[in-house]
Amino acid sequence: MKHSFSTFLILFISVLLIFGCRNGDEKIIPVSGTITQNGQPLSNVRIEFSKIDTGAMSFAETDAMGHFTLTHTHGKSGAELGKYRVSVFQKGKPIPLPTGTKLEDIPEERRNQTTPNVPITNSDKSPIEIEITESGKNNIVIDIK
Repeated sequence: MKHSFSTFLILFISVLLIFGCRNGDEKIIPVSGTITQNGQPLSNVRIEFSKIDTGAMSFAETDAMGHFTLTHTHGKSGAELGKYRVSVFQKGKPIPLPTGTKLEDIPEERRNQTTPNVPITNSDKSPIEIEITESGKNNIVIDIK
């Protein structure tokens, strides 16, 4: 019995060390920028940076002038170093109530529904790719054409 408990304890500690330290190894640096479409600021859009080699994610929403500051999925401000594919979405709009319908007549789970997010892409459908480097300023400017 002692032997199996010891084996279990060693295995448990090994798993904690391998997976527990993994999240602390990535270097996350501050990243902000501006996104425009044909030179005009894209306001109130969602931006998702997906790291090409690992799938690690950082995201942001733009302000009225198209400015954003990324937040990593681990909750830290910024993004890991590396190459990213960037996705941009116009956020869904609230679905209006049918004429003559009162809010209380709609089931609660449907009251705050919105239309789907709409992807915003380059007119030629080419992917938006960005590299975040340690030596760079990481004040990114994206202009969707």
